[in-house]
Amino acid sequence: MSTTDFAKALQRMLAITDTGLTYTRDPFDRERYEDLRQILWSVLQDQTELDQEELTAILKPTGSYATPLMDVRAWIVQDQKICLVRGQGEDTWALPGGFGEVGYSPKENIRKEVQEETGFSAEVGSLLAVFDTNRFQLQNKQYAKFVFDCQLLDGRFQENQEVAELGFFDISALPPLSEKRITKEQMDILWQVYKGEREQYID
Repeated sequence: MSTTDFAKALQRMLAITDTGLTYTRDPFDRERYEDLRQILWSVLQDQTELDQEELTAILKPTGSYATPLMDVRAWIVQDQKICLVRGQGEDTWALPGGFGEVGYSPKENIRKEVQEETGFSAEVGSLLAVFDTNRFQLQNKQYAKFVFDCQLLDGRFQENQEVAELGFFDISALPPLSEKRITKEQMDILWQVYKGEREQYID
């Protein structure tokens, strides 16, 4: 089994224990799920480089049925250059966006994220891609990453609580990327979809 397959197996087992602990009414089943969670804790400690805080976050029960989460990102191009933001205290860059919030549609979420991170209102256009993070940036939780073609409208960028810097970059001269948020391979796919060189991408 490859390292990636092993990590996916652990992720799947965590999802099963979360769902089991949420819905079981049998005290014996609850004990078994809690035992499984302890075994997973030991495996993660032995086989990964995660610290105690990261392990605690990963193993915290969701309290609901375990499903993939939603991440929304804005693809903004001006003069053939792509808008990226650099978070506070970070050296890497990503497309504007973040986790989807309850009570907002995907398009409403991306408008909100663009406004908060860039200071601009945005017109949200077509959906360019839906990426599965298990394929591109495997991590403790699985996300469906929705990337929308957007256009900046009124506003002005100011450094804020989340974002330290905003910039526009050529696809061939990208800065270091925050690969948990966006990878170079994903950027290349998005550029091809945007330029009409391939169809909408959906994992």
